[in-house]
Amino acid sequence: MHQSILITGASSGIGEACAVHLAHKGFRVYAAARRVEKLRELEGLAGGRIAPLALDVTDDASVESVMARIAEDGATLFGLVNNAGISVMGPIEETPLEEWRRQYETNVFGLVRVTQAVLPQMRAAGRGRIVNIGSVTGRIAMPFQGVYASSKHAIEGLTDALRREVEPHGLKVSLVRPGFINTPFGHQEQEQLQNHVDAGGPYADAVHKFKLWHAKGHPTAPGPTVVAEAVHAALTAEHPHSRYTAPMSNVGALMLRNLAPSAVVDRILQRVAGLK
Repeated sequence: MHQSILITGASSGIGEACAVHLAHKGFRVYAAARRVEKLRELEGLAGGRIAPLALDVTDDASVESVMARIAEDGATLFGLVNNAGISVMGPIEETPLEEWRRQYETNVFGLVRVTQAVLPQMRAAGRGRIVNIGSVTGRIAMPFQGVYASSKHAIEGLTDALRREVEPHGLKVSLVRPGFINTPFGHQEQEQLQNHVDAGGPYADAVHKFKLWHAKGHPTAPGPTVVAEAVHAALTAEHPHSRYTAPMSNVGALMLRNLAPSAVVDRILQRVAGLK
């Protein structure tokens, strides 16, 4: 029988690429997202091994409904890919608290909600893999990405704690850190940045310069398959890494962040983003 996995945020971008890639690799994929109509396009792919499910990770009832649907199939989940996420962009001073809450409700609390729903059956089976989709920004926080970056920093910490908690039960947990990826994800980030430029606040000029740099990132980056390949490795390796970086070209920047003094990193990031 094909091993079953649940992927959140699977209607586009990284989540969609993971669903297709993993189904072609032989997994039975429950592809979940709020926009279930978009998921219908995936149903006939990979020998029919993709099952679309409507899921809002911020809603308890929605998560319960998805778990009940999977149980009706008689499936025990082997894997969970926590991919659902949004990005709130802009200066920390100018970002309303309701936007912070919206960011965390999806990226952090939504991830925890789905994980808590899945863990009991994995523990009972004595096996399972959880893959959390973080970000390079979970270690390197660029200016005007503070809200999003802080949510990904939170995922770094909870992934480490979860990995250590569930390892005695036979479960393995990994974090995948994408950098810029060529998906539509950057479009709404650009729109949010432009809103702050148009508002004409004290950060408007710097946000405009950052926006020009950011606009080049997604279109020139590798496609989401590089992330799907890292997720596949985390799901199938006998001894999966605690962290994967996709694409690997971002490893140098992460090493710089880890080894160089903060003042040096700050100056380099300001120059890279065109702020200095």
